[in-house]
Amino acid sequence: MTLKLLKQAGTMVLASTLLLTVAPMGAWAAESVSGTATSAMSSPAYPGQADVSAEDAKITKEQALEYAKAYITLPTDYVLQSISLNAFYGQNGQNIPTWNISYSKKVKDRFYGSANIAINGLDGTLTSYNMNDNDPEHKPSYPPKVDFQAAKELAAAFVAKVNPSKQKELLYDDSVEKAFRTPLDGNYQYNIRYDRSVGGVPFSGNGLNVNVNGEGQVTSYWYNWDDKVIFDKVSTPISKEKADQLFREKMELALQYQIPYNTQGKRAPIISYFMNSFTLDAATGEVWQPFPSLNGNNKPLTDKPLGMKPPATLNLTKEEAVKKVATTFNLSSEYKLQEASYNESKNAETGETLSSWNMSWTKATSDAAATGKIVAGNNVWASVNSKTGVITNFNYYVPYSSENDKPIEGKVSLDDAIAKSTEFVKAQLPASTDQLVLNVQKEYSQDMLKQMRTWEISYKRVIDGVAVANEEVRVSIDRVTGAISNYYVSLSDNIAYPAQKPEVISVDKAKALWLAQFDVKLGYVLESNGYTGAIPIEKYRVMMAAGEIPPSVATDAKAQPKAKLVYSLVPKSVNRDSFLLDAESGQWRSAQTGEVISLDKVIVSDIDKHWAQNELQLMLDYQALDVKDGKVNPDQTIKRGELVKMLVIAMNGGNGGIYYGAERAASFADVGNGSKYFAYVENAVDRGLLDVGKEFNPEATMNREEMAQLIVKALGYHSLTKFDGVFNKDFLDAGKVSNVGDAAIVLGLNIMTLSDGYFAPQNEVTKAQAASAFYRFLQTRAELQDKPRYYY
Repeated sequence: MTLKLLKQAGTMVLASTLLLTVAPMGAWAAESVSGTATSAMSSPAYPGQADVSAEDAKITKEQALEYAKAYITLPTDYVLQSISLNAFYGQNGQNIPTWNISYSKKVKDRFYGSANIAINGLDGTLTSYNMNDNDPEHKPSYPPKVDFQAAKELAAAFVAKVNPSKQKELLYDDSVEKAFRTPLDGNYQYNIRYDRSVGGVPFSGNGLNVNVNGEGQVTSYWYNWDDKVIFDKVSTPISKEKADQLFREKMELALQYQIPYNTQGKRAPIISYFMNSFTLDAATGEVWQPFPSLNGNNKPLTDKPLGMKPPATLNLTKEEAVKKVATTFNLSSEYKLQEASYNESKNAETGETLSSWNMSWTKATSDAAATGKIVAGNNVWASVNSKTGVITNFNYYVPYSSENDKPIEGKVSLDDAIAKSTEFVKAQLPASTDQLVLNVQKEYSQDMLKQMRTWEISYKRVIDGVAVANEEVRVSIDRVTGAISNYYVSLSDNIAYPAQKPEVISVDKAKALWLAQFDVKLGYVLESNGYTGAIPIEKYRVMMAAGEIPPSVATDAKAQPKAKLVYSLVPKSVNRDSFLLDAESGQWRSAQTGEVISLDKVIVSDIDKHWAQNELQLMLDYQALDVKDGKVNPDQTIKRGELVKMLVIAMNGGNGGIYYGAERAASFADVGNGSKYFAYVENAVDRGLLDVGKEFNPEATMNREEMAQLIVKALGYHSLTKFDGVFNKDFLDAGKVSNVGDAAIVLGLNIMTLSDGYFAPQNEVTKAQAASAFYRFLQTRAELQDKPRYYY
């Protein structure tokens, strides 16, 4: 077998056999519920689509239905709902007529499933497919019936069926597989990705995706290809070894304070090393389309603050807040106040009451005097902190007119705009001037300037050389009038940032840690979506936000898409929660919770050939077990806190980021908001697994009866245990069990087992026993729980 697609995807024989499980065989249903298919020949007016008629397509409606039938075998109870012809913009700006076909499964006026198929109206290619099965009788099993290898084989067989002509031009992308963790839920989708191969080099801008669920069904397919892309010709790219060296040399790291966005308790900043992102020109080794330098200007506006922090004692009235904004921004009497609302809330961390006035004004249009009515024209919105008097937001909006299509003739230079903006910021925020740094501005091309109405100027917050993430001040200066059109302040005043930079690990060590999380890969990338005069990314984002992207960049159908050969840093830990590098300790932390995490597969030295090796490794993969000195100590008694954490993670499908803020009162006196078990214990309380009490004793041991009770509650069967007469008490120490029902249920479901006929309720639970019991809990839950019904 010579196909690169299948070289890494397994044998076709098994895949072809498994593919039969995608759907029951059978004839397709009628064209629609009424027997006649609907055919809409125009699409909704939104970006990415255009009007199209049947004459634009070479494939007729009837042919599209036949193609769909040949590609996808649907169950017999799926009925055609609709078929419509739409046009979607391709990468080169061309409108591609596409037949969109929709099927559904309906039982007694309720929808139990749907399937959508898209057929290219020019050549009959399957461009997308997705199927949603909401039938409550279909429950995913655990563990999944197919593993990742089998899913790859299914995907390969599906591609061979629906798109055989492209197989030789596809390369399997193994990044998802490398980061794969055995799922904790049978309702799982394996994502299989193939990139377009250009001379053996991947071009991720083209290719296809196949999703296969745990039952072995192909549930979705997406295909994207552009034959008009011009690929960069490089006779001899630099070697991978050279690229590795250049990435290490050219990589920039900067220190930054970050607040875990789902942090527990009081929001404590973490000083971290932040890495810039860039690619290397494969021909020259030069940095290609870099992000702005991280180590540029860090000089604040002033060495010392120009004033004191305003006391939070003003309690502005509406009239005072309105006057504050009108005076600061010189609003003329033509602007009529439309709304002024007072908002108040309490900071859960500090107990401080926060309050603000939010206001809006409208300037009447020219015909307002004649009609006597206020007609929407220029609009202004603003927000003011009612306690400090600080203006936090100002936005000036001018409605669109034909004048917007004319080239902008700027009268205000960038230097003048920066000077005006800086003086304004100094006047408004005198207590922060020693921590505000002007972001470096780059040159704009003349074409860009013709489209830009405003200069976008920003000031990042920097404390003793360390930037503060997500804290900044932004100012927009109108290039024609010189007026401030937008102003935004995002500066916290209740987080205790260190006045001096803490001791941190070296930059070289931090670089090594960061680079270890990436693979250096050669590949093709598009040059700014077909626009060869590549816009610097920071300017592109500013223009996108301001609605100022030149039409020639966004929609020029004549622009020839070009792909450049580059070396890129590809993350190893794809599809994982975001993380940050603690600059003080060199440890990786969750960007959600701040907890120390491992980005690599957790490998311990003491579970090899253990009877519960697989179950223990599964829990280790989700960091549900504590590891010390490279060991998990599987036969060691598990702590109560650790056991509850493991159960909650198992119930949560392995998803991280369980969060409770400072407003959450601790349910137990000994598991406060700062405890590593706090979120898991509180989640267990919310799930009804734990009853609130004085103490939880997270470091104490847990016995078998207590674990049995937790598992029964997790299954939702605890209420049944009140009827102890219905349970089998055929174990020798039933009289020593306080709740026979709990023991009988876990024994009857084979989640826990007897030892020589004894349940041994007071025996302490080991880590291995807990991991094994929770794995069998997951299996049992999949079999017992009803699948939720979704109706639409």
